[in-house]
Amino acid sequence: MEFSKDAIDQFIESNLSNFSINGSGWHSLIREMLYEFCIAGWNLDEKVFGKEKFGGLRCYISSPDEALNKKIQEIKSKYIRLSGKTCEKCGKEGKGRFVNSWETTLCFDHYVETINILEIDNDDVKINDKYVFNTNEISRIDVRNSYSQMTLYISSSFTDREKTFHFARWEPNFYLLLNSIPQHLFSIEDKTYVKSMFENLKDCEICGYKSVFENRCLRCIKESWNNSLLKYYDNKLEYIKEIQMDLFIDEDDDEKVRQFDKSFEKLPDFKFLFNDEELEKYKKELQEMDL
Repeated sequence: MEFSKDAIDQFIESNLSNFSINGSGWHSLIREMLYEFCIAGWNLDEKVFGKEKFGGLRCYISSPDEALNKKIQEIKSKYIRLSGKTCEKCGKEGKGRFVNSWETTLCFDHYVETINILEIDNDDVKINDKYVFNTNEISRIDVRNSYSQMTLYISSSFTDREKTFHFARWEPNFYLLLNSIPQHLFSIEDKTYVKSMFENLKDCEICGYKSVFENRCLRCIKESWNNSLLKYYDNKLEYIKEIQMDLFIDEDDDEKVRQFDKSFEKLPDFKFLFNDEELEKYKKELQEMDL
């Protein structure tokens, strides 16, 4: 059955609002999908509904006509795949991300908007360029999970109630903030540990920052070379090259986010140890593993 252009356009526009998504980035995909439904033979009197789920576009329709239903399911699968590469917010190229334990598909710019980027300027603490408190207003601190998370309690002269702020190491400048907290707020044990941490940082041969403490980089979270890694790698050079290539490829944009982090000193003469040929070979191996 063929439909007029006006009938198809009306069907698309009337059903576009039936999709519950987190922005306008998938509107073009939804329009294209609805158009393909029409071409496949979908009854234009039947409404179509859908939503975002697990970071992908889901459409919950089927047809009792076996041949039509097969076409519909193929179209749905196609747009699930396409939505997984398209930012829900703006429609640019995106990736699957985890934001507050939720799966979503975002471009890097919209992903960064979900991250708390800390800034410390003369004891003033800002989150994403917005002033939140002064370090002298901190009344208590609770550090957890091997000093990778902390809760700060902020007193106010205007109210008896404390404000609480939660921070974690994956937020840029977390360690800069940790090192800026007045020492008297820590317990004796925590004070000793934090002081030792920042006074005994070593060079990271993987990411190129002075950021290693207790054999692990606080910045890239990678383990420094040690003999236990001989179970998985032939030698130190092989290990460092492979982990450096992972950082360079940066599949999840972790290294891109770390560019906002000023917690650690960059090593002036640092260079990646792999060459272009080794990188291309490694990328090919990763692609073959995904097949």
